[in-house]
Amino acid sequence: MRSQIAITRGGITKASTGKVPPEGGVLARRVNGSFTVSLHRKVSEKALVQLLRSLRALDPEFRMTLETTDRRHEDMTRRQACHRIALQAIGIIERANEALFMSNIELFSDLRAPSMLQSENLLKLASLELADHDAPSALMQASAADIDNLVSVGQNRSMRLYYLAIPPEHVWPSPGPTPGTPLEDIAGSPPWRWLSIIYETALAVQAPLFQHGFLRLHGGTMRPFQRFIYPITPAGERPSNYRVLTTAELLESPDLVII
Repeated sequence: MRSQIAITRGGITKASTGKVPPEGGVLARRVNGSFTVSLHRKVSEKALVQLLRSLRALDPEFRMTLETTDRRHEDMTRRQACHRIALQAIGIIERANEALFMSNIELFSDLRAPSMLQSENLLKLASLELADHDAPSALMQASAADIDNLVSVGQNRSMRLYYLAIPPEHVWPSPGPTPGTPLEDIAGSPPWRWLSIIYETALAVQAPLFQHGFLRLHGGTMRPFQRFIYPITPAGERPSNYRVLTTAELLESPDLVII
């Protein structure tokens, strides 16, 4: 069995018969049991986000090969490949906005929890065990945990993200959207695009993530921050019931609320 698709620089998916990815895009090829994803050397942020959405159709442990500009990564799980693809997408927007933010996103495991994750509030979310629960049960657990500044993100049937709940007194990004606003309606601003990619990453990886780095608030100095991201994507649930729960903290100014 042979099949392949291409994703253009603008994030459009189409059938393909080519042997290399389109300019700024992605080529995904399946030949019998082999599945290979190739990224153009100047792959775009939009192409990578669309690739993350497309790969969500595969099982998290599905094996594949990921070809980037400088390396061929073989026998990766879908989860591992999505994490690497997401880091590249995050890197594109961060390099273009170095004065605003920089970060790293790690796969979180309670067996090897990052020692730098010391915020009591972030640990409340990190300590939850939501993977085996249906969406209503998982959301009830999160609500009972009394997590400050909890953000909830949902998606519609077209896989477009929107905020269900955000802290009303947040100082960054500002001004903020009202709950129910699709992220694509506000994604022209770099901070909102950056956050959108983080949520897309969580849904594609389907595992908790720990993000840490620095961001600048309204022209001030760069400040260290941490964010914990917990996707709720139970098997058997419709994707429209999926959620991403996150909470973030400025380490030196925890009273200033950020999304």
